[in-house]
Amino acid sequence: MGSNYNWSSLMIDLRKYIHFPSGSNNTLAFWSYNWFTLSGKPPYLNLPATASDEYANLGRGYVQGRYRGTNLIYLESEYRYGITSNGLISGVLFVNSQSFTETSNNKFETILPGWGLGLRVKFNKFSRTNLCLDYGFGIHGSHGIFANLGEVF
Repeated sequence: MGSNYNWSSLMIDLRKYIHFPSGSNNTLAFWSYNWFTLSGKPPYLNLPATASDEYANLGRGYVQGRYRGTNLIYLESEYRYGITSNGLISGVLFVNSQSFTETSNNKFETILPGWGLGLRVKFNKFSRTNLCLDYGFGIHGSHGIFANLGEVF
């Protein structure tokens, strides 16, 4: 039941939130999630993949596990804006891009963009938890509905 694989990796998760325009409750959010294999050869199912982050949110617009590689660079930006004045309903516009190293040459060669929009319904006003329902698009006809409790990032 032991593993025959020895490998190490580095994950970098960076997030930045800015009120935009200044003084409003609207937010411009940025997320960078990067995963690099430092040494060894990870098992296939342990490789970085679409939606392979802790909460399976990475890469809206693509099905979980659709793309996979030894290394991953991921960037996403969201604009979160209020629809109702009491904060019960709000919306989001998002765009993301992911790139995995090719198995043949271990180089980043393809950028996979994703984009979409979503609706937020305040689930709990004290914890400021939202019920999120997004519709995302990717290339080659990829699209789908993505649901979450709490913000995506």
